[in-house]
Amino acid sequence: MQGVTSTLSTTLAPAASFPEAIVRVFGAKAIDDLMLAPGFPAAIRAAADNAVRLYDSNWLRNRLLNDRGRLLAVLLILDLHFNESGGKGMTGARLRREVVDLDVCSAGRATAFLAALRFKHLLTAAPHSPGNERRLMPSATLLQVHRERWNGMFSAIAHVDAPAAAAAIALPDDVLFGPCTHVMAECFRQGVRVFEAAPELRSIAERDVGLVTLVSFVAHGGPASITQLARQFSVSRAHVANVLQLAEAQDLVCGEPGRGGYRAGPALMPVLMRFYAVIFLTFLSALRHGQQ
Repeated sequence: MQGVTSTLSTTLAPAASFPEAIVRVFGAKAIDDLMLAPGFPAAIRAAADNAVRLYDSNWLRNRLLNDRGRLLAVLLILDLHFNESGGKGMTGARLRREVVDLDVCSAGRATAFLAALRFKHLLTAAPHSPGNERRLMPSATLLQVHRERWNGMFSAIAHVDAPAAAAAIALPDDVLFGPCTHVMAECFRQGVRVFEAAPELRSIAERDVGLVTLVSFVAHGGPASITQLARQFSVSRAHVANVLQLAEAQDLVCGEPGRGGYRAGPALMPVLMRFYAVIFLTFLSALRHGQQ
């Protein structure tokens, strides 16, 4: 990791390199302060390690929830349930309108996703739905997933803002699932798109386990073979090889000559800096406004 860390000191991206919507929502100073914070590299490694750890703890659940569109859909489900309806559930029709309007995914994909969430008992029928309206609400398991992600992200953020991390982890559920979740959803509605700040990751993130495979090189700090990664993330060797070929073409990973493995490439940490900067700022904004 020494080589990766040294790369950080010479490749810090100014706020001017971020999309306008991200600068407008968070402010240039907040972006620059975060990226220049001495603990930022350690925060990225901690966030990467947490992503891998959570994935390994329940690979089936995380394969259902972890790609870009599904993560955003879950956030919108929580916001519609807790904030728009006051805890009375949300309808499939309302979610479909939201994801289509925000270009998260198609209406058909949203319908299939809701069915999968119900099948895995991550969504349940809301009691006392009015008339013929079928309302759904998040199960205790889905709420636990959101809390785990929140706590895990702030455990990483502790490297740059320890007081905020302590406050976030101690936050009661009604604040987390109410105003904090709403602020996170509103960041997206206002135009914040993580992959517009790190477009190099977009095609990889659309592949099953693509992003978690990539960040695992930062989390573990050493090389890994295709076989090791395929076994860890329960996918085929051919699938992992395809993900790594995409990443290698952008210098995000590099092959280990004669050793049959891969390691982090020179472009990986600079890209992850932009990626995690947007995520950290979204979580910090949610905490700050949620506590008001």
